[in-house]
Amino acid sequence: MRRLIWTALAVAAVALMPARLAAFDLPKTGGLPKPTAELKRFQLDSLTLREVTFLFEVSVKNPYPVPLDVSGMSLVFYVEDNKALELASKGGFSVPANGTKSNSFTATLRFEDLFRIIKDYATRDWLLTKIDGTLVIPIPKVPGMSGLPPSVSFSYELKKRIPALKPTVSVVDFKVLPPTAEQVGKALAKAGKKVDQGKALGVFKDVLAGKKPSSPVIDPREIDVPLTVSFTIELANDSKASLSFARLGYVFYLNGEQLVVGDTTQIRREGSRTFLTVQNVFSSKQLSDGVRRIFTEHKGEFRVSGKTDIKLPDEIRVEPVPLGFDESGSFQL
Repeated sequence: MRRLIWTALAVAAVALMPARLAAFDLPKTGGLPKPTAELKRFQLDSLTLREVTFLFEVSVKNPYPVPLDVSGMSLVFYVEDNKALELASKGGFSVPANGTKSNSFTATLRFEDLFRIIKDYATRDWLLTKIDGTLVIPIPKVPGMSGLPPSVSFSYELKKRIPALKPTVSVVDFKVLPPTAEQVGKALAKAGKKVDQGKALGVFKDVLAGKKPSSPVIDPREIDVPLTVSFTIELANDSKASLSFARLGYVFYLNGEQLVVGDTTQIRREGSRTFLTVQNVFSSKQLSDGVRRIFTEHKGEFRVSGKTDIKLPDEIRVEPVPLGFDESGSFQL
């Protein structure tokens, strides 16, 4: 009798097991389950004057009842059949058990590296870029499943044209106009300064001319006088690629200090050169020793950062591509 009871309990236990272990059972048809991967998106994401960035989006489906760790994709870039860059394990992520997850990541090519390996770079306007991508997914140990491979891999061959950029940026025609007597008078009154208006105006004229004020009745930084600055940003490209845009947002630094922020639509092109004319206003309170030094030394250091959008051929990207830059150098008055 006791033997019959134990036998019945054992049968009952076996009957309950499939419901709990169903996720670990091998499918009756189709062999062992394997992860699948899909490259959902590949595009030229953004440009700067020095780099081009590509965006990748990968989706992985995990058929197992345990999480799946994806170390990332290995990428080899060829530009005009020249090996330009090799990256390993870009965009790693984890896929939940019996789930699907997408992950986006970027990879960047530097134009400086390209014109070192492409002999006729200066004659090019577009460069054909080929990317060999390999995604290797390690297969974890899954209870109830034997015979799974140690990993599965997926290969992709991607192609995209990119502009050939080899730019130089300079600042020319830098000028700061003296204020008017009326502007100085209003600023003196607002600051409660009882100073001769004409002599105060003379201080501004002397400082902006790089001279020591003959009658230093005031420090220009003590009052808020609007000063008009104008200059031209010259963008030259030493290759055949053309950059065309209608507006530029910019931040301009002078001798390490931020001077003006704004937008300009005064843009003209002459061959491979683009000229962006800037006219803006800053306060006399910004006439620090560093800024004033450009007038006494007749030269200065600049940094200009900016952003805009450019339209590339539809085969490259239908939507406008963000273009940013952060350039620096020196200029003469």
